Amino acid sequence: MKTVACIIARTVSTRLPIKVLRDLTPGTTMIDYLVQRLKTVQRIDEIYICTSSQPVDDVLEDVAIRNGVKLYRGSEDKVIERMIDVGTEEAADVVLRITADNPFTTTEYIDEQIEFLVENELDYARIVEVPIGASPEVIRFSALKDCYAKMDPSISEYLMLFLFEPNTYKCGVLKVFEEDYSNYTVTVDTPEDLVRTKKVLEIFEGDAIVLKDIIEIYKNNNYDLPVTQFAMAGDVKLPYGKMVSVAEFSADMNRRKEQSIVKKLYA
Repeated sequence: MKTVACIIARTVSTRLPIKVLRDLTPGTTMIDYLVQRLKTVQRIDEIYICTSSQPVDDVLEDVAIRNGVKLYRGSEDKVIERMIDVGTEEAADVVLRITADNPFTTTEYIDEQIEFLVENELDYARIVEVPIGASPEVIRFSALKDCYAKMDPSISEYLMLFLFEPNTYKCGVLKVFEEDYSNYTVTVDTPEDLVRTKKVLEIFEGDAIVLKDIIEIYKNNNYDLPVTQFAMAGDVKLPYGKMVSVAEFSADMNRRKEQSIVKKLYA
């Protein structure tokens, strides 16, 4: 059972330009930090930085070399094609989709997540009720290929909406906490997010960081961290420009969770 992690990365960003190359600690960029965390996962066999063939992303070749991981360059917009090509090249059974602006991806649960998918013969598995940017997506490669054959590749940024659909694929969700922390965020999308992430790393002073520790910091808020909560304002944009209300989107996500196989990791 071969598992390949695909880090989806671009250097282009509107709100925080070249964010994945920003230092989180002196000499360690966001994407460096993420790669090193993923290297601690036993069940990941290969790690790829999956980026575009555009010249602006040339610098990511150096990132791959210095971290000792592989690089794939392909479509600028069709993320799913990058993953399909990598999975085919590696003869992968399982692929992980992780975005490079999520440095606190829950690497401590990935082995369990992969095992959950394999043991239950799932097509798709994710962790739910955790902060935005915490859960990787674990996907059976055959399901990814099936999804690719059915969907318009130009909207593959919405891949989750197609794969995390229990009416089409066999989906599973891991609940790692008894409480719901989906109102928090650990993603990096704005300058304020970057400040928060750096502060979290300063608090732990180089110690291994797990999600439950970050949540405790957020809950206590003794460190004056900026933007720890995720506020979804206005409508939510779906494929082809369709807009739905936050309430409608949340209800649909809850429906997907309820129709999935659920495993709890807490007592």
